[in-house]
Amino acid sequence: MKEFTLQAELWLPRPRDEVFSFFADAHNLQIITPPWLKFKVLTPIPIVMHPGTLIDYRITVHGLRIRWRTEIS
Repeated sequence: MKEFTLQAELWLPRPRDEVFSFFADAHNLQIITPPWLKFKVLTPIPIVMHPGTLIDYRITVHGLRIRWRTEIS
């Protein structure tokens, strides 16, 4: 299996604690993903964020269900 790394930066005019607490909850990704993608977090809650945490997701693109796993590093 080929492995890919996505690295990005974004500046948000919000307090760091507020931004971190939002993104620390993996289920908030469903809130910011367009509904037509039928995004779903498959890993049961609660998800404790720390290096090594694995989170499974599912998304639907053009009727094709795609699953992937993220490792927090």
